[in-house]
Amino acid sequence: MKARNFSIVLALFLVGTALFAGAKKESGGGSAPTLIRVGTEGAMPPYNYVTERGEAAGYDMAVVKAIIELLPEYQVEFIPTAWDGIFVALEGGEFDLLASYLGWRKEREEKYYLSTVPYLWSGYSVVFKDGRNDIRSLKDLEGKKVASGLGTASTTLLEEYIKQTGANIEIIYTDGNIANALTEIETDRVDATINSTITTQLTANTLGYKIDSVPLTEEGWSVISIHLLFPKTEKGKTLRDQFDAALKQLLDNGKLRELSREYLYGKDYTTREALEAGV
Repeated sequence: MKARNFSIVLALFLVGTALFAGAKKESGGGSAPTLIRVGTEGAMPPYNYVTERGEAAGYDMAVVKAIIELLPEYQVEFIPTAWDGIFVALEGGEFDLLASYLGWRKEREEKYYLSTVPYLWSGYSVVFKDGRNDIRSLKDLEGKKVASGLGTASTTLLEEYIKQTGANIEIIYTDGNIANALTEIETDRVDATINSTITTQLTANTLGYKIDSVPLTEEGWSVISIHLLFPKTEKGKTLRDQFDAALKQLLDNGKLRELSREYLYGKDYTTREALEAGV
């Protein structure tokens, strides 16, 4: 009799435990978030850089973190990677996306999924050693050497400009790290480089180099859109679509503008209109 009663009690306990576990799962105790691995160069401050603790930081990272807050099914890991290996790593499945100040390019759009919502708008400047007065536009680079990162959007634009105009400009290809390009300028091995004014000035200050720059106003150079980049796979498209929806929400609620002003010296660069207005 006692054994029978014990069996009944045990059965009721197990049923109750199962019901409690089911209720707990339905109330948010489900599976752990999926890890999203984000590749970044970590050499383009204030957009992306590596802290003294070896952690990726900057505007690019802040935007992704804000997106993840809207997508609780994911958690994120940032992985700094040298420019010359970052796309290979994405294609090899080491990353789920890239957040590394990547400008729109036709070749990139054909090979990868780009976020259809840009998270930043920017423009290029020609950068040279302080004290020079012979460089004020692309035309002034005639007969000069220009350091330019292999595979970057600015390099592609420069290559196309040379091809279209027949300009005598010698491109000295670098690994994409702006610090190396500025060292080439400082040591007079090249005359100039083309990059973001903010990044080059911050890096030059860190290195102790004195530089000057002129914004490029030529078509295709003055305004560029910056995108997140995903592999051209079914998973990559799904993730791109989810990130696009979150980016649109961040634009609409003003969070993206807030991050831009926090990281980019009080300026809003989240729309083309804001960039051109200089607000």
